[in-house]
Amino acid sequence: MRIVSRLVAFACLICLLGLPVFGADEKDKKADPPKQDVKKGDLKKDEPAKKDVPAKKETDKKTPKMPIPKGKFKGIDTDPAAAEKKMMRKASVGATVMSVYEDKKMLRLKLTIPYVRVNQGQLQNYYNAQMSMMRATNAQGVNSALQQMMQAEAQIYEIATTEKEVEWAAADEIKVRMQNPPARFDDKGRVKRYTAKELKELRGTDKLPGFPGEFSDIKNGQIVQVTLLQKKTAPRPKRGKDGEGDLLDDNLPKISQIIIVREPMNP
Repeated sequence: MRIVSRLVAFACLICLLGLPVFGADEKDKKADPPKQDVKKGDLKKDEPAKKDVPAKKETDKKTPKMPIPKGKFKGIDTDPAAAEKKMMRKASVGATVMSVYEDKKMLRLKLTIPYVRVNQGQLQNYYNAQMSMMRATNAQGVNSALQQMMQAEAQIYEIATTEKEVEWAAADEIKVRMQNPPARFDDKGRVKRYTAKELKELRGTDKLPGFPGEFSDIKNGQIVQVTLLQKKTAPRPKRGKDGEGDLLDDNLPKISQIIIVREPMNP
């Protein structure tokens, strides 16, 4: 009996010693939250992606913008080649007479083609002032930068010209007109004025601008305004070995009307 009682007492002692350890394990289990399987899809929904705010948008806000051409610069090309093509498609162009071929009834004309040129120095000043305005921390800085922008903007664009010589034939029924009536002089060599009645008679009844003239009145150095007849059915030019092609003579525009605007400066 003594042996049995000793075994029972020994078992109770072991149980008493194991209770604190078992309790500590239970506390640890309660302290650590249960791990849940996190799916990739759930992680993207909970956490905002870094790509939601692209860095380019921030850069675009600070990128200086070039001002739009206004006033006399509006509608004029900045590319000389594009300005030349546009000029060649016009129905009426101004030109200077370089040569007159009366036997062929053909004129060699010099076209002055305007285009808009960008002043790179003033453009850089405009960009610098724009960046200064963005970085300004008070109203005085903003106003100062704005004034600099306006001064630079007024000088960014300027009119430049390029020249091109062409040979155009006159139409069969070309109309030659003069913007001013032919000069006449009295017996003493002084300019004699026309009366209103005489000017009306000189203009004629054609309802055309200016006063009637002849093809023989066209001289080298005159400033003229020519009206062109463009052939609507003209085929495209064939390209040669050098990759360029010109219209055939039969397909070139012809001059239907020419107005002598100004006589040569040094005849």
